[in-house]
Amino acid sequence: MLRKAINLFLLTADQLYGPITTLRRDGRLFKHIPWSAFHLSEHDWARVLDAKEILRNSNDVLHYFSSDKRPSLWRALPAIEDLQTAWETKLSNPLYSIYHPAIADGLAKLKKYYSKFDEKPVFILALLVHPYYKLGYIKMAWGGPEEQRKEREEGNPDAKDWQFEARAVVDRAVGFLSVSSILSLIKRASR
Repeated sequence: MLRKAINLFLLTADQLYGPITTLRRDGRLFKHIPWSAFHLSEHDWARVLDAKEILRNSNDVLHYFSSDKRPSLWRALPAIEDLQTAWETKLSNPLYSIYHPAIADGLAKLKKYYSKFDEKPVFILALLVHPYYKLGYIKMAWGGPEEQRKEREEGNPDAKDWQFEARAVVDRAVGFLSVSSILSLIKRASR
């Protein structure tokens, strides 16, 4: 479908719009560059389809957050992790070797924003109050004391016990709640 649309555009654009650009040298017309000069070869189309596949992952994540009727905050961390996993898989796949620098840049940007979640406990709280995820997701996806010990043995002095960190977030959040707001939350949860 995409190929058909682009080829149709390239076949008709010169007639409809004239050249895409005009080159001038010393103030005089030198050359018109027609749209048809951008005809895509089979090799070009293979790259278009590769790029489409790489971008599909981020498009899928975008759709996680496009609900107007349902809350989606709890999806933030799993969605970013899904995208990171998909791009890391492509980064290690020789089929995408020509795109590795761009994928690596995308992963670096993702890491930058993902690390900001550490500063925003609301994302952890959203996971913990979700009926499916709760604390089990944090243990499964990020690890607990065993994973922290292994990471430290492997040389990462900054490794964290994410179960402990999540419990600390909950303790701090609950510490700010009044008794009446806690009772209100319990009532809503039991409905």
